Amino acid sequence: MRITQNMMSSSMMKNLQTNYNRLDKYQEQLLTQQRINRPSDDPVGISSSLRYRGEIDMTDQFAENSKDADSWMNFTDTVMNEAVKILQTVSEKAVQGATESNNPEARKILGQEIDELYKQMVAIGNSQFKGKYIFNGQTTDQKPFSDDPANTAYSLDEGIMRYQIGAGIYVDVNSLGKNVFGPFQDPADPTKAANVFKVLDNLKTALTGDNTAGIEKSIKEIQTTMDQVLFAQADVGARQNRLQFTTDRLEDLTLNYTDLQSKIEDVNVPKTITDLKTAESVFQASLDTMGRIIRPSLLDFLR
Repeated sequence: MRITQNMMSSSMMKNLQTNYNRLDKYQEQLLTQQRINRPSDDPVGISSSLRYRGEIDMTDQFAENSKDADSWMNFTDTVMNEAVKILQTVSEKAVQGATESNNPEARKILGQEIDELYKQMVAIGNSQFKGKYIFNGQTTDQKPFSDDPANTAYSLDEGIMRYQIGAGIYVDVNSLGKNVFGPFQDPADPTKAANVFKVLDNLKTALTGDNTAGIEKSIKEIQTTMDQVLFAQADVGARQNRLQFTTDRLEDLTLNYTDLQSKIEDVNVPKTITDLKTAESVFQASLDTMGRIIRPSLLDFLR
């Protein structure tokens, strides 16, 4: 086969372009610090990289959900703790009021104090977290209790608010109002379920009416409702403990996926610098070789 000047020039230009592309590739990798800058750089690697990115995004979203759930339960625990403190204060006032040495006026003053604590307990029952009522199930846009829930009938929603904190893993973030404060206590209903508001209202009435027997009865009822609130608070704590383990696991998963993604995408700087220097030498050698092989054209002779 006859080798012509055009064939030789074409072949040299093709090889020169290949060497130049290699040089450009390593320069781009060093500038971006990424081994894969386009799918053609590594079709198999980009597939794995996209999968890891999706896992990282999903894990990050689960972590955000976990933080929101923890914030909700922290707030719930705080207001429950305040409710317990109120009941402890009420218990002390009830014991003080049960003393026979108290005159009707003294008991009336204690009754006024209980009334203020009753109003504060109602405010706790209507607590909101990020604009959502926390003790009304899934009906978070409606206030669960009226200003006088001891004497005004109410019906609380019993829906559960769940946050997804993992693949197929959910956590209940809300506490049902009936489990904390008790359902409405209808005087006509023989079933007397513990109701925080009714207990406080009964104590207030007994103190104002100078009813020693009623005050002594309230002392036992207060302890029952306090145990009820403490049990609900313990349930929140148990869910928070589980949530903490899940949060730690999500952090580990994020680190793992990030490391795997880095191994695929990130450039090996020392190796790439060596490859770049080699590509520069090859490219320069190609230019020198072309300068020696390509013969001067007729135009060169006419100069």
